[in-house]
Amino acid sequence: MRVLLVRPTASGGLAAHVDQELALLESAGRRVAEAPVRIRERPSPRRDAATVTALRRIVRGAGEPVAVHAHGLRAGALAALAVPRRGGHRLVVTLHNRTVGGVPARAIGAALLRLLARRADTVLAVSPDLAENARRAGARDVRHAVIPAPRRPEEAGEQRSASAGTGAREAAGPGTPVALVALVIARLAPQKGLHDLLDAAALLRGEEVRILVAGDGPLERELAARISAEDLPVDLLGRREDVPDLLRRADLVLSAARWEGQPVALQEALLAGRAIVATDAGGTRWVTGTAAHLVPVGDAEALAAAVMTLRAPLARRRAETASRRRARELPRAEDLLAQLDEVLAPAPRRW
Repeated sequence: MRVLLVRPTASGGLAAHVDQELALLESAGRRVAEAPVRIRERPSPRRDAATVTALRRIVRGAGEPVAVHAHGLRAGALAALAVPRRGGHRLVVTLHNRTVGGVPARAIGAALLRLLARRADTVLAVSPDLAENARRAGARDVRHAVIPAPRRPEEAGEQRSASAGTGAREAAGPGTPVALVALVIARLAPQKGLHDLLDAAALLRGEEVRILVAGDGPLERELAARISAEDLPVDLLGRREDVPDLLRRADLVLSAARWEGQPVALQEALLAGRAIVATDAGGTRWVTGTAAHLVPVGDAEALAAAVMTLRAPLARRRAETASRRRARELPRAEDLLAQLDEVLAPAPRRW
C-alpha cells in the first residue's frame, strides 16, 4: 500500500517528527512519498482549494489504495476533503497543537476538527486534551500518538559529568556565586510560558540559581529587555546545536510551558538523566510520568519553590535516578514504526 504524507508549513518538533516518520518508512521498505503541497498556517480559499484538488488528483491517480497521513489540523481537514470515500483509501490525522487565538480562530478550528474527525479512519493525538477534543468532535478511533525523541549516541546511558554546570557558572560572571544551573530548551514563543519563567526567576534572585534558555523565537527581544531591566538571573543562549553538552552541564531542566504536546526537550532531559521541574501542561505528564516535579500551569511561585527543592544534592540525585528509570520506558523509533504500520494498514472504511 502506498503512503502519502501531508504536512503543514512548520518547523520545530512537528517538522522533526514528520522527517523521522518519512525516514523510518523509507528505511523499512514502505512505499512512501510526501505530497507536493504547501499548507500554510492561515486559511486562503484559493490556495486551500488548489491543495484539495492536488491531493485528490494524486490519490485518484495512484491506481491503488493510498494511505494518507496528514499532520496538523488544517492539513487533516484539507486531506479529509480530498480523500475519496471509496476505493480502499485510508486517512490518518495526527493532531499536534491546540487552536489558539480569538473567538473566530477557535470557531474555525472547531469546524475543521469536526470535519476531519468524522472522515478520518484514525486520529492520533499528542496530548490528552487533543484526544478528548477529537472524541467530542466525532472521531471514532482516537489513539495516543507515539512521538519518540531523536536519540543521540552520547545521550544513551549518559552519566553525570564531573564538570556539570561549569560553563554556566563561568557565564554568570566572576564573583557571582551559582549553586544551581537550570536549563530551559524552548522556542521563545507564548506557548512556552516564558514570562512565567521570568516571574519565577525574579523569585529566585539572590538564591544562587542561574537559568539558561536555549532557543530563539519571536519573544527574544521582549524577554531580553525584561531580563536586563529587572536584573534577572537568566541568560538567553539563542538557538543551540549542542543540546547534549548543555544537558551535561546543567543541574536540572526547567519548563514553564502553558501547553505542550509530547515535549522532545523533556524526553532528552530524561535520556540524559537530568532532574526535571515542569508545568503539568498538555502531554507533559505522558512524557515524564512520575519522574518530574510537576507544578500547575502559570504558577511562578510553585515553579520557583520546586527549583529550590532541587538545590539539595540528595533530592537532585533522587530526581536523576527517577529520570533515568523513566527514560527506559520512553517510546523508540521501532514503536513509532509499529504504530504507523497498524494505523496505515488497509482496512474497509467505515463511512
